[in-house]
This record gives sequence, C-alpha cells and structure tokens, in this order.
Amino acid sequence: MNRAEQVIKLHLRNKLTWFYVPWIILLANFLINMIIASSLNLGETMHTGAISSIFVYTFVVGTITLKETFPFAVGLSIRRKDYFFGTVGTALIVNGLSALILTVLSVIEGATNGWGVRLNLFKVAFLSDVSVISVLGIYLILLLNMYFLGFAISSIHRRFGSTGLYIFFTTLLLIGTLVSLYLTHFSLWGDLILGGIAHHYLEIFWWMAPLTAVYLAAAYGLLRRASV
Repeated sequence: MNRAEQVIKLHLRNKLTWFYVPWIILLANFLINMIIASSLNLGETMHTGAISSIFVYTFVVGTITLKETFPFAVGLSIRRKDYFFGTVGTALIVNGLSALILTVLSVIEGATNGWGVRLNLFKVAFLSDVSVISVLGIYLILLLNMYFLGFAISSIHRRFGSTGLYIFFTTLLLIGTLVSLYLTHFSLWGDLILGGIAHHYLEIFWWMAPLTAVYLAAAYGLLRRASV
C-alpha cells in the first residue's frame, strides 16, 4: 500500500474529529436559529452567520492535526513527505465532501424559502447571484484555506517550537500595525472597504487559492526538517 494512502487511513480513523464534531456544531447552530426564526413576525427574514462555525472549526483541526498524528506516523517509519501528501489528500477528501454538503443545503434552503421559516443560514446573502458551481468552489477554497492556514501555523511550532510562534505572531502584529497606521494616516480605509472589498469580494475568494498554495509550500518545507 502507498504510504500516503496509509496516512489518509490513519487520519480518517478519527471520524469524531474529521466528520462528527463539525456537523454536530453546525446542526446545533441550525436548530437554535430555526427556533429563533420561527418566532419572527410574518414576512421577516433572518440572516445568520452561523455557517462560519464550520470554517473556524476547520482551522482548529488544521492546527491540531500535526500534534495528534505526526509523531505516531513518523514512529511507523512513514516519511515526512508521505505524511504531508497523505494529510493533503485527507483534507481534500473531507473538505470537498463538506463543501458539497454545504452547497446542497444552500440549494435546499433557497428552494424551501429558508426551511419554511425564512432562515438564511447556508445560503449566504452576498452569494445569492452566484452559480451553484461557483458557490461550491468558494466553499471549498474557504475550507481548504482555513485548514492549511492552521496546518502551516502548526508546522511553524513543530519546526521552531514556541519561540518560532512568538516571532511569527509578533511579526504579523508589527506588519498589521504599520499597515493600519499607513491607511489611517492617508485616510484610505474608506477606499479600501467601499471601493475594494465591497465591489471585489468574489475576487478575494478566488485569490485564496494561490494563498493556500503558499501555506502548503511553507508547511512542506517546515515539516521536512521538523523534529518528532
């Protein structure tokens, strides 16, 4: 058996983390919002951001994957390269399935007038004019972006320890502070939000694809030299 396939099977044994928990969280959010939406006045529509919980959870899974499986996999004489590609394969399988389910639920939600209570949870308002295939692509890119962002951050810790993370986040904070000061000094916040993000948000989603590739390249380089 291919070693990368072994890694995929290793990951997928943990069905609780990969499959059950994210959908239990989303189901709980759905039921709570259904109860609230049912109490609305006739004609009111409820828009909720509860769908974001699955994206946040995917980021968390990305951060804990290495801690949970990397030492064990290396202990089984699985090469770091095979571990990396097996993990990438697992993320593609799981998040591809999640994106498909989210898309199907958004279509059902639109066809049933928000489950009969005018609840918009899976059908995000600003994606209402986007094709079903595009919605699927956007959900998949978002899920993969969140997972591999967490995975890359965890790879920094695996390679350089806590000191590496402190340096990484301190650098991000300094860069963010400098950018914020620049935008504030030249009064560019309005142009950025109204002229950039508001009118080009779909392009931002698609630009997450090459950004995800950057996370992958960084994680691969770090894991090749990471200690167990």
